Amino acid sequence: MKENVSPTGMKWGISLIMTLVYAFGAAWFYYLPGNGEPNIDVEFWQLLLHFIVLSFLFWIVLIPERKSSKAPDMLMLTVLTVPAGVLVALLFFFAAGGIGVHETYGLEYIVMALTPFLIAHKTVKGRISAVPFVLALVYGVIAYIWGNGLW
Repeated sequence: MKENVSPTGMKWGISLIMTLVYAFGAAWFYYLPGNGEPNIDVEFWQLLLHFIVLSFLFWIVLIPERKSSKAPDMLMLTVLTVPAGVLVALLFFFAAGGIGVHETYGLEYIVMALTPFLIAHKTVKGRISAVPFVLALVYGVIAYIWGNGLW
């Protein structure tokens, strides 16, 4: 019996399209409330550049999968589960605020990235190792520096 498997090119295409959709969606989400507000200088293209970098940063999942035939699967599942990571990050914010912690110092980036990395790693590899945790830490550090230090 032949397995129903999507072509590799389609997986790369889905990953690219969804990455760009997330970047445009996030830029639009932040642009609309800030547009026209006094003392806030918000430009859509600047926000779009910011979120394109943060969206494509999820592609670091390919670094440990350089030679693997499962790299397109890992990337596609990582990108498709980013909304789950955003939901977990929001829950993290609510929980931290509920106990009186109002500044998380970038932990939200790590929490947000860990969810898709863990889901994709468990689904594709069938096990969980240290790789998703290291990738989430790297994502969190780079995203925090990009969002707060360089921006």
